[in-house]
Amino acid sequence: MVSGYQGENNTATPQNAATAVKAALGGEQTVYPAVCVYHTDWGCPLGGEPVGAYRAQGTPAEILAEAEKLRKNLKQTTLSVGLPGYGEPTIGFEANVHMPLLEAGAAWQEAAARYMSETGTYVSCGMAQIGSQVLISAEANPAFVSDREAWRKIVESICAEIGAETPSFAEVGFNYLKDAE
Repeated sequence: MVSGYQGENNTATPQNAATAVKAALGGEQTVYPAVCVYHTDWGCPLGGEPVGAYRAQGTPAEILAEAEKLRKNLKQTTLSVGLPGYGEPTIGFEANVHMPLLEAGAAWQEAAARYMSETGTYVSCGMAQIGSQVLISAEANPAFVSDREAWRKIVESICAEIGAETPSFAEVGFNYLKDAE
């Protein structure tokens, strides 16, 4: 997460976003350069919004408190947090692909936009550069995904199309942190 990613004077990169997140966490956590990938028509930069990704440790309450603090400190409007067995039940996935991070993000955006035009469902995701591979992950946000099986099929199709490994799916709890309305 990094504030101010939109606009013509944007200087955010996955690397400096990871540095910002690491600093906000106190410098103790391993944070990976990453992107949040959503539709370019919704303001997402080509290849994805630069963010920092890490695996949180602790109880669900501790993880959510830390995530909410980061969301506010880095001026993010929303943040989704998938936790096993805690939150609104849904499904999530993980898959790996071996290509540059922003190239993987752009390939996902293109395929996801096409599937949205065919199905009405857009699958957003997060991608983190971990060593020589990119970890792709997401949860089906229950506020937007009513047919989890259709969502799953789109994920499998996009992964196959961009050359990612077969995704692994699991039941997760979805926690959607956002500004009060």
